[in-house]
Amino acid sequence: MIESGLLLYSAIIFLAALVGGLVTLLRKWSYENLHLFLSLGAGVFLGVVFLYLLPQSFAHHSQPDKSYIALTILLGYLIILFFKRILFIKRGQGDSESHRIVSITAFLGFSVHSLIEGFGLAVGSLKAELGTLIFISIIAHKSMASFSLSSLFMLSKTSTRKTVGLIFIFSLMTPLGAIGFAPVFSSLPPEMLVYLTALTAGTFLYVATGDLLPEVFHTHENRWLKLLLLIFGVVIMIALGHEGQ
Repeated sequence: MIESGLLLYSAIIFLAALVGGLVTLLRKWSYENLHLFLSLGAGVFLGVVFLYLLPQSFAHHSQPDKSYIALTILLGYLIILFFKRILFIKRGQGDSESHRIVSITAFLGFSVHSLIEGFGLAVGSLKAELGTLIFISIIAHKSMASFSLSSLFMLSKTSTRKTVGLIFIFSLMTPLGAIGFAPVFSSLPPEMLVYLTALTAGTFLYVATGDLLPEVFHTHENRWLKLLLLIFGVVIMIALGHEGQ
């Protein structure tokens, strides 16, 4: 039987992610304003990679295991590199097409990570105090991630209707992981989730360094403001990391 607390956490996380993504649709934002939003989102991505995914991937493993973990992270990076720079690249590809590929990549990567977060929430909810800390960390990160995804969809000129649908699907990922798949994955070896986390870390690392950062700084306007927003995004993740300790 699913704990009522887990159901409540899942419902609040869903609503927070949905609202975070829909905020960008409240008005027609300028191209430069979207890049400012993206600066904050890039900081969130970097924070997720270096403060959450990489530490979780390497935690509590022997040296030989860490070598395989590192290779899995590299594999995730190369997979996205292949799709972005080799398979989907076209001559004369415009900005909107490039943004579309980035947004799809980010959507898939964040969705996988959200499922894994759902598993963690289900396990943490077995202890009230730990479950609350995990919940606080996830809910703030989820709204920021959804906000970043929605900004990417707008840059790629994705229709409002499709953007709302994708944000709705993304908002369901953590509750789905917590309620629907946690019982199944709980029977798998812990190493399986570790390698899934490592693979996700590689995909996020490429999205952050290979796509978002070049996109944010490819124009000269508001460079210092973009840098400050980038740092602020990382600081938010640092604060959430301490909150979840």
